[in-house]
Amino acid sequence: MRCLSCRRFSLSAVCATCRELYLTPVPKTRKLPNGLDVVSFYAYEAIEPFLLTKHLPHGWRVYRILADRAFRVLRMRERDCRAVPVDDAISWGYSHTALLAKGLQKRGYRPLFNVLRAANPVAYAGKSLAFRLAHPRNFRYTGPGGLEAVLVDDIVTTGLTLREARTTLQNAGVRVVGAIVLADADREG
Repeated sequence: MRCLSCRRFSLSAVCATCRELYLTPVPKTRKLPNGLDVVSFYAYEAIEPFLLTKHLPHGWRVYRILADRAFRVLRMRERDCRAVPVDDAISWGYSHTALLAKGLQKRGYRPLFNVLRAANPVAYAGKSLAFRLAHPRNFRYTGPGGLEAVLVDDIVTTGLTLREARTTLQNAGVRVVGAIVLADADREG
């Protein structure tokens, strides 16, 4: 196998050298207009080629590496908190958001799978804010209420997806204490 980044022989999808060069997390918190704190670990443009592997059959390998590298800087969770992946529907044989939620288990979060799904599975990649506003995801939550949770996604751009997901969970009696994403497409704001 070859490293996806440098193309050198590697037993892993991303070699140790490229992990150190490109996948050293720099945590940042962005507050969305609805008050939700979103913790990210990378600027989108810094790891874009790695993130785009979610559309490929071998992307699960890369996302496991990204989750491991990014989440190791989080403090261990002491109180019970669920990690709810945003729309963890399976494509290419896996769900990238479910993989990220599972990666949070090592930090004390308990994943809650298959409970937050988009009734309108529109793709937002490369779309304008006007398009995103005109085509909400219409999330449905089927999990239990009365718990504390963080939302888990790979990228935050405008924050609309996370804001809509938070509202859906709150309406179901879930206390959303934040969101955890790999990359922020707006690290300046």
